[in-house]
Amino acid sequence: MVSKPFSFRLPDAGVQALEAMQIEGETLNQTAQRFLMQSLGLSTDTSPKLSTTVDIEEFKREVEASLGEVRSQLEELRGKLKAR
Repeated sequence: MVSKPFSFRLPDAGVQALEAMQIEGETLNQTAQRFLMQSLGLSTDTSPKLSTTVDIEEFKREVEASLGEVRSQLEELRGKLKAR
């Protein structure tokens, strides 16, 4: 795919609007490119790290297990504090 560089200036309001749309780790130039491509109806899915498949039920089980461990530790600490 052939690409061409573009250069233009944006007023402060345009820069602020782009900053509000930034995705973590994305430069302002990348945000502008993504916005322009989306506005033109073209695909912007060039980075597989932006989309992740997560099994929600498995995630919930892992979080609940971790919280159970933390709760047990808290109860143990509360018992030690009461014993003082």
